[in-house]
Amino acid sequence: MPTLEPDRPPTEDGTAPVDLGSDPPELSQLGLDDDMLRLYRAALRTGATASGELAALSGLDPDRTERGLARLAADGFLTAFGAVAPRAALRTVVMRRMAELAQREAELRTVDAMVDGLADGLWPSDARLPVGDASLVVGTPEIARLTTHLVMSARHEVLVLDTPPYVQIGTRRSDVSSAHFSVGADDDVDQALARGVVSRRIVSQDGLDTPGRAEGILELGGAGMTVRVRATLPTKLLVVDRETALLPPSSSADATTTALVLRGGVLAHVLVPLFEALWDDAVPVVAPPGDAPHPDGALTAEERELLTMLAAGLKDEAVARHLDVHVATARRRITALLARLGASSRFQAGVQAARRGWLADS
Repeated sequence: MPTLEPDRPPTEDGTAPVDLGSDPPELSQLGLDDDMLRLYRAALRTGATASGELAALSGLDPDRTERGLARLAADGFLTAFGAVAPRAALRTVVMRRMAELAQREAELRTVDAMVDGLADGLWPSDARLPVGDASLVVGTPEIARLTTHLVMSARHEVLVLDTPPYVQIGTRRSDVSSAHFSVGADDDVDQALARGVVSRRIVSQDGLDTPGRAEGILELGGAGMTVRVRATLPTKLLVVDRETALLPPSSSADATTTALVLRGGVLAHVLVPLFEALWDDAVPVVAPPGDAPHPDGALTAEERELLTMLAAGLKDEAVARHLDVHVATARRRITALLARLGASSRFQAGVQAARRGWLADS
């Protein structure tokens, strides 16, 4: 047997154990524990194959030696002829682990394709899940029915955080109107306004960029809803009479197909204060009467057309195409019109114009 430098005292029979050194933590990711590494190093350095000899070299008791050798053999680090070279053994284990992961991923993808069916088997998709003061509503039709019920039952107030995604619908407002949570939500708010219900809505800027959205909000503003715009909103939200709230269950959930209904303390202490804080930070798009200056003289036909496009939420490129001018020219005309109206945003200009009748046909 070759002479080895010990890293600890000799064993009882006088055999010096192998210098084991230290091992990188990555080896544990391949399933090599401390016992296996001691045995493998001893086999590599001495060429020993007998369990008794390797036990003495590694300093392990017979039981731990037998278990470690069995695992080394199963993983391809040892054969009856001795230790396998580390490069070949480690690469074999890595490839085997990668194959196992690929197989597991394929199995999980199969299960992922079956999730809807499996979930429905556990709980019907159109059923509500009560959780104290909360319940989960799944499915666009169910959310639509709940939204209509909440808004139509409002007695005093409807608060809305309005941001995509929307359900694309066709209503009396526009063939491409989009609802806050579900089909008909804007029409429901319109009817609530007619009953004297106070409604405040904060709209995100990207929400106004949705085709037809600005037009629908404009009409609701004309019907008496107070509207403000904010660059971004953290969530969609509907609060009715400060008693019931509807919002997505999480940031990753599809807000058009899943909604969480909340009542109680969370609503009063978290959601309503959240709305008020965002409201204070948002920009009004309907100026109080008398705040915005009237334009000097009557609007020209081109200005009226431009205001109509701004109210409808058209982007610069679309405005340019309608006016048959270069996009830079369209932007200059928009900037000049905003300055003339004393408006801080395009949408504000459109709302002010609608409230004052400037968009009416002459």
